[in-house]
Amino acid sequence: MRSFIRRTSLTLLMPILILAGCSHTIPATGRMPQPPPQLGKTPPTIAPLNANEKQTQAPESILPVTLTADLTPVQRTIRAAVPERFTDEGHPLANNYRWQFVREGEPQVLIQDGLVKYQAVYRGEIESNATRACRLDPLFPVLEGTGRLMLREQDQGLLVTMSDSRTSITLKPESDSKCNMFNVVVQDQLAELFQQETINQQIGQALERAGYSIPIQLVWDRLQEPMVVGEANSHLCLYGKVQDFTVGSLKGPGHQTTITGAARQTPVALYQTPCQKPTTTPPLKVHMDNTAVAVQEGQPYKILFSVPVPYALLTQQLQDRLFHQEAKLPTTFFNTLTIERAVASDVNGRALLSVETSGAVSGTLYYWGTPRLEHEGNVITIPDLQMANETKMALDEMKYGYWQMVDDELAPRLQQAATIELAQRIGNMKSALSGQHKSGGLAMDLLVARQEAGQVTSTTDALVADVLLEGTASATGRVPVKQQAQSDAIERTLLMETPADNAPRKAARIPEHRASEDFSGHH
Repeated sequence: MRSFIRRTSLTLLMPILILAGCSHTIPATGRMPQPPPQLGKTPPTIAPLNANEKQTQAPESILPVTLTADLTPVQRTIRAAVPERFTDEGHPLANNYRWQFVREGEPQVLIQDGLVKYQAVYRGEIESNATRACRLDPLFPVLEGTGRLMLREQDQGLLVTMSDSRTSITLKPESDSKCNMFNVVVQDQLAELFQQETINQQIGQALERAGYSIPIQLVWDRLQEPMVVGEANSHLCLYGKVQDFTVGSLKGPGHQTTITGAARQTPVALYQTPCQKPTTTPPLKVHMDNTAVAVQEGQPYKILFSVPVPYALLTQQLQDRLFHQEAKLPTTFFNTLTIERAVASDVNGRALLSVETSGAVSGTLYYWGTPRLEHEGNVITIPDLQMANETKMALDEMKYGYWQMVDDELAPRLQQAATIELAQRIGNMKSALSGQHKSGGLAMDLLVARQEAGQVTSTTDALVADVLLEGTASATGRVPVKQQAQSDAIERTLLMETPADNAPRKAARIPEHRASEDFSGHH
């Protein structure tokens, strides 16, 4: 009977002994890579992404810019510069001939695609001082001229000048032709009497003295500022950061002349509230090159978009997906491992997952991995997730090869739970970016067509995914034509602003027309 009781007692105690022998506890150690953030506490604050740092990683893009200006003041200046009369006074031929021609009406001046054409009709007479005098009356000379408007950088603006000026003089058929007092036909002689080359210089100099200028600095300043794309809870900020600006050709009629241009940028889009304005504006860099602007048209516009994913958010995702999941280990007794808690954090630019378990293994297991951006940037994964060496050694001290059994069950679960979907967020951002956005007097039209994965980096508080967006972009704006005042021909020209009360300052001549919707000196 005693033998039976002894055998029964041993039989009942064996499972308890086995259970006690198969439940393993990983002791706490000071060799933990880093204390992970705790759930329930205030999520860490993500330091604002630095647009300047991101722009060093962004590819260059060309933004076509079309500026519209009213060149009516230029047209009026050219019209006023066409001589009202021509006489023999002070002319080298005045001893031999007398002449006087008066302009009939106002000259016609046309500006189209930057080309200036003007015409003026005169009525007058020529008489010889010789004994056998010849007198032609009336004569109707027609003065016609052309020139090309040019833009030249000066004093933070584009000074409007005219080059390649040419004139011609013809006679209307009804002109008197009863005699000829010259050795050449009268029409050819008029070029000397009117001093044709002087007319060319006079009109060009009149335009230069007027000092009409397009304040390109205002456009430069606007392009340096972030473009704000509003959303319900946050702002998407598009930072262009212009490197230089190339000015191309002039198109269209004088009152609606468009100036083609191209801004070389490194665009970056970030979620920030508020958008960060630059503390300093880089100096204006303008080039004149019609060919370069034409060649750059149609190039894709690329934007580097950065998406921060806080580690606190990833930790919450891990907890939601893994809490109280059970893993069965291939052991005979007490083979259930339960996940109690999972925390994600950064250590030296890599993602660290700290997994607290109970059951077959009680303690904290650590996994390392390098995040990677996949599926055109829509998904963050950790494909190389692996158990930390410290954890392997601790498990192998319990039983040789034990870490492999635990890892086979945990690694796939952790990889799947740590996968972050960005498709919806990126899609919302692409929709927000596509459309027209305004900043001051500048309107920018964007259409995002495609995207590709960049890289994902691990920072102290977040994973930051960089996605390269590609599409088309253009900017338009209306710029005023300002007039500069010159105290004398030597002093440099000074840009004068219109006074607040709209009363012209004595030192400046202000153009009569200014567009109501254009760039201004005020934000």
